Amino acid sequence: MATMRRPRLAAVKALSGHRLRLTFIDGSVYTVSLAGEFDKFPGLAPLRDLKAFAKAVVIEGEGWTVEWPALDIQIGADTLWLDAQAQNSSEHSA
Repeated sequence: MATMRRPRLAAVKALSGHRLRLTFIDGSVYTVSLAGEFDKFPGLAPLRDLKAFAKAVVIEGEGWTVEWPALDIQIGADTLWLDAQAQNSSEHSA
C-alpha cells in the first residue's frame, strides 16, 4: 500500500540496460526498466542512446518528474511509481 498521497521523487540514477533507480521522498527505492517502452512510446526513442539516457535528472525541490532537459522529455513520478509497482510485482510472482 502506498504511503504517499502522490508519489514524488527525491533522486534518480540512470543504470545500465535503460533502467532507472528511483528514490521517492518516503525513502522507498525502486529500479524501473524503460527498455520495453521505446517502441510503445515513440517520443521516448531518443533515450535509446545510452549517453542521453544517462542524463536523467530530478529537478531539485520539485520531484514530480524525471527529466531529460536537453531532449525535452519528462516522465511523471506517478507513472514511474506505477511502473515500479508493476515491475516489482511481476518479478516477485515469477
